[in-house]
Amino acid sequence: LGFGTSLVAFTATLVPVAMVLLAVWWLDRYTPQPRMSLVYAFAWGAIGSVLLTLFFGTFFDAWISPEDETQLIDSFLGAVVQAPVVEEAMKSAGLLGLLIWGRRYISGPLDGVVYAALIAGGFAFTENILYFAQSFHQAQAAGEVAGFWQTFFLRGILSPFAHVSFTALCGLGLGIAAERRSLMLYFGLGVGGLSLGMVLHALWNGSTFFIPVDPEAPLAGFLRYYASVQVPIFVLLVGIVLFLRLREKRILRRQLSEYGRAGWFSPDEVAMLISMRRRRRAEAWAARHGAVARMGMRHLIRSAVALGMERHSVLFGRTTARTRARERELLEDITADRRLIGALTAPVVRA
Repeated sequence: LGFGTSLVAFTATLVPVAMVLLAVWWLDRYTPQPRMSLVYAFAWGAIGSVLLTLFFGTFFDAWISPEDETQLIDSFLGAVVQAPVVEEAMKSAGLLGLLIWGRRYISGPLDGVVYAALIAGGFAFTENILYFAQSFHQAQAAGEVAGFWQTFFLRGILSPFAHVSFTALCGLGLGIAAERRSLMLYFGLGVGGLSLGMVLHALWNGSTFFIPVDPEAPLAGFLRYYASVQVPIFVLLVGIVLFLRLREKRILRRQLSEYGRAGWFSPDEVAMLISMRRRRRAEAWAARHGAVARMGMRHLIRSAVALGMERHSVLFGRTTARTRARERELLEDITADRRLIGALTAPVVRA
């Protein structure tokens, strides 16, 4: 479609993807995940899942579509059957890759939602570039830009979290199963979340085939449907995510307090570790003693957070040699970070 059209589409796509990344950052900052796994999730969505969707989508479309179908039936089957099934399956394959890579990456419901949101955000990023480029190309050919702005409004402003909402249900199911360490739940909740995501995806795509269109106000019918159906679904999912965020804070307070009673943390340290504001203050205090001290404080906070969440997950299953080794590793990291921070912040000569 040309460099100029592609550049316009890429620039327009930055708006919805920035919304998604900002939301993911807010969700992830309390119990942060490793950066490489986050990069993997976005790259899988933007590249891997898109390529697999293009590959398998062609065969799936040929399988479900009769040879003598009309163009309308072909469009309906592609939007309501092929797209939800293939796209959600390929995006969710990235979550399975994380589970195979290491269970520590998805150890709870919120972890699953964070990775699912990144995968879906990456998929929507690439998909929006294609849609915006085609729409802008058609607008140039027609000599007007109204069609492009309508596409941008619908995909970039009204529905930046559409794909996120669909895939997050599978991530939520896999996260609950990972927390319980149950193979049966992995299958049951994973397939259940994936299926529900496919249904919501089909509902979103299929709405355009049933909503009456008023020539004088083409978007009026869709906006009524959007406000009465999609907004309540989105608000419900946001409520679930906020509940999971508050739940993680309660879990962290309870588990780190247990370690505190065992002598690993003082009450003030526990209060610091469960508060985002106090974490920032601790990092700012360490930063006054140099970048290395600040890095040590940040690593100590992350290790303590991982320790608390790992302990919570272990309580649902039996303790194994791997979980004991992981706990010992995190406690050793915390001890090393304490020594580093103490060596850098304590005066060499007492006043």
